[in-house]
Amino acid sequence: MDALPSLFIRGLRFVRDNPQVIYTIFLVIVIPLAFFWTSEQFLKVARENQNRLERSRIGVLQDVFVLFAKWNLNDPRFLRDRVRVIAHETDTMTNFQVLGAGNGESFPVLVSMNDEEDGTMLTPDPLTFSLLGFAMSQPAQSFASEFFRDGVRYWRSARAITGTTSNTAVGYVLTDLSMAQGDAVARHNIQNAYLTLAFITLLIIVLLARQARIIDYAALYQRLKDVDRMKDDFISVAAHELRSPLTIIRGYTEMIGNEKLSHAGKEHLENIDRSASQLNLLIGDILDVAKLQEGRMSFAYKNVDVSGDIATVVDSFMKPAVDKGLRLSYDRTPLPLLSVDTDRFRQVMINLVGNAVKYTPKGKVKIMTEKEGDRVNIRVSDTGMGISAEDQQKLFQKFYRVKNEETQKITGTGLGLWITAQIVKTMKGTIAVESIKGKGTDFVLSFPVVSK
Repeated sequence: MDALPSLFIRGLRFVRDNPQVIYTIFLVIVIPLAFFWTSEQFLKVARENQNRLERSRIGVLQDVFVLFAKWNLNDPRFLRDRVRVIAHETDTMTNFQVLGAGNGESFPVLVSMNDEEDGTMLTPDPLTFSLLGFAMSQPAQSFASEFFRDGVRYWRSARAITGTTSNTAVGYVLTDLSMAQGDAVARHNIQNAYLTLAFITLLIIVLLARQARIIDYAALYQRLKDVDRMKDDFISVAAHELRSPLTIIRGYTEMIGNEKLSHAGKEHLENIDRSASQLNLLIGDILDVAKLQEGRMSFAYKNVDVSGDIATVVDSFMKPAVDKGLRLSYDRTPLPLLSVDTDRFRQVMINLVGNAVKYTPKGKVKIMTEKEGDRVNIRVSDTGMGISAEDQQKLFQKFYRVKNEETQKITGTGLGLWITAQIVKTMKGTIAVESIKGKGTDFVLSFPVVSK
């Protein structure tokens, strides 16, 4: 028994006389443990990012589909063509169904990837029932949940299709996306990562190295980028495919307009042309979103006095304003030179002035400019319905629209202000909103003056 304390004491003395032993123990024990912990955190983040991208991909896919489906819910041929395009472009899609409103317990299948399901009634399982319930209560969002079938992981997502004049759900989009490919890639890369980590750890123990490498995630990261690129490609392809038939529709509308029509026929034709114009603007917004997200939107900067561009935009909205009984004004004064893309600047002003005219039932819309220090401020002021403080915080988010009794009959996608904010930011400007509910709204742009 006396030998054990003596041995312990000699060991302490040895460590005291040889401090490098502590360093060796640190390298052999602490560093490998730290590497294992760090690797687990990286793997966790990778899994979370993969799930987030897949959910985002489903959400964007459904959002884009719903934007067009709401206008064509009674056109099975149109819906079936769109579903086939989506199924062809998305090889991981295992189920895509467009459901009717149903009676709360079962739902008619309007269109499905599986042609045999068309016209049948779907009695949802508990998971699907809960997703449809969430989609019904919050029709502006997509709801997704993970489930397993035959050992394969899937994401099931539901999104409500709202009416063209109300926010009530008139149908649903139900999708299943297989995660088999993504999970297989993840498992393969995780196995490679653990093997690499074991080799590095062994190298540390043998060589007592002072540095080590973190596991390479290049393959997994590339897969995540591929998924994100697929989402962007789908948006671009869908928008371009819709623009071609839309151009044909507008062409035939113009041809028919030159013929003799009854008063009612002319009104119907105007409604068709108005809807086609709105759809064309929507497609343009979707393409702009894709360009901005991918960094492909080009900017040709020039040093210009933007007062002329502002006047041109104001003149273009003078007739719609007068038709509504609004006073639209702009006191043009020369401004210092700004470095902007004139086309993009006009796009920003068109969005802001157009919104002001659209959301102002009566009163006036006024555009004012001033030089303040080394910046030029442009204020678009209206006496419209105003925006609550809560809505102001979300105003520049994608697909967000102020929803109340006053705005439910006003069409829009919720993309214009997001695109505007991104363009202004790219041109080194800022945008802010000042509003009082029921009193009116001011949007304020600010750009730096070109230094001499």
